[in-house]
Formats: sequence, structure tokens, C-alpha cells
Amino acid sequence: MNKKLKIALTVAVLSVTSLYATDIKIGTESDPLVTKSYVDKKIADIAAGGTDVDFDAVIAAQEKLIIELSNKVAALEEAQGGYKIATVQAGQTILGKQGSEIIIRSGEGTIVASAGGGVQDVTDGVDLAGGTKAPNNNLLIVPREDGRGILATRTMVVMVRGGYTIL
Repeated sequence: MNKKLKIALTVAVLSVTSLYATDIKIGTESDPLVTKSYVDKKIADIAAGGTDVDFDAVIAAQEKLIIELSNKVAALEEAQGGYKIATVQAGQTILGKQGSEIIIRSGEGTIVASAGGGVQDVTDGVDLAGGTKAPNNNLLIVPREDGRGILATRTMVVMVRGGYTIL
């Protein structure tokens, strides 16, 4: 019985292989194997200018695509947003929206906290409580939009990414 099984499997494998081999059309787009005469013919067509491809149209289409993609990249960069420069006069408060990032470049301020806590100083890895002096040139993150921010005790120039309001 073992011998019969081996013969049956061998016949099955040979049948499948033969069927697969007869289905492939050699020299077509699905089979990249080509003959020398095919390559010679294509080279002669290109040399004679008899190609089916309008290279000027292809180049124009590619240039149009490049412009469209460049515009999309610019729109995405704008939507993502970078840092904006804002001036907060002494006595004013900059309140951040949820996830806003604030960096004080000049001036002085104190942290305005809420019942939920203060503002995170990512640079030093601490939570700044209300009334604490806000450090310059540190990345401060407002975790929630619940009235947290910075009160300017001296006019501040800040870099802000994300939503904010100045009161």
C-alpha cells in the first residue's frame, strides 16, 4: 500500500506541474523571460522612433503628479502645524488647550493650575504646581483644557504648538 501511495503522489505532482507549465505563456508580460529576437526588435523600434510610448506625455504627467504631491505635502505640513510665536503682556495669561506645548523664550511667568493639577515640564520631568515660576526654554505641556497655563509677570515671548488663548 505504501508503494501505491508513493506512485499516486508522484503522478499527482507530475500532473499539476505539467498543467502549470502549459498554462504559462512564455514571453508575455506575465512571464518576463524573453527571446533575443524580441529584445532586438524593441531596440530597433526605439532607435527608429517607432515606440508606442509618447515620452513627452509621460514626462508631462509625471511633472503634474509631482506638483500635486508637493501641494499635498505642503498642506499636510501646514495642518500638522509648527510652533507659533506669541507675545503675552505682563498681567495676561496664556491658557493652553489639551496637549498644547509652550516654550517660554523670554520674560517671566508663573504657572496657572486647575483642580486637576499643574503643567508638565517635560524637560525637567516634573509637574509644575500653580504659583510656581515657569522655567524659560523648557518644554511645558498642558495636559487638559481646564484653565491651565502661564500668567506673565513680565512680558513673555513664547513658542506655542497647539491651541491656546491669551486673556
